[in-house]
Amino acid sequence: MAQQATLVQEGFDRVRDAYESVEDEAKRVQRQLRTRRRKLERQLSSTRKDLEKRIDSTRKDIEKRARKLRSEVSKTPAAKRLDSTRKDIEKRARKLRNEVSKNPAVKRIEAWRKDVQKQYEAGVESVLGALQIASKSDLQRIDRKISQLSRKLKEMEQRPKAASKAAPKASETSSATA
Repeated sequence: MAQQATLVQEGFDRVRDAYESVEDEAKRVQRQLRTRRRKLERQLSSTRKDLEKRIDSTRKDIEKRARKLRSEVSKTPAAKRLDSTRKDIEKRARKLRNEVSKNPAVKRIEAWRKDVQKQYEAGVESVLGALQIASKSDLQRIDRKISQLSRKLKEMEQRPKAASKAAPKASETSSATA
């Protein structure tokens, strides 16, 4: 019986030792993982910074090249002709616009357009009136009226409050004198 007790005790001791060694081993592995993670984070950070620097320098280089190319292209005879042609076309277009606007036929067409627009608006107003639908101007007019009435109502509501505040003061002075 004593021998069984020692065997059982030895078994417990082995299990306890194994458990403690597993716990120590787990802590050691955690420390190693933590140091590896930190090392990787530093490496990633430095790599990210390096990449950002490379990208930035490449972007600046490309922008510099693009400016140089733009200036070189603008100096070419074709670009100069293109620019002068563009300016000439803009000048001709302004001149043509002025001439067309002075033409009596264009003035008549513009007058007709205005008349047609007025007739169209009048027709829409009559259709809306027949269908008893308020137009935009009617709604705006009604909105202004409602706003005015709201302001007057607020003023009327504030007057009794001001009068009721003044009334106790008057009664206090009359009771103080009595």
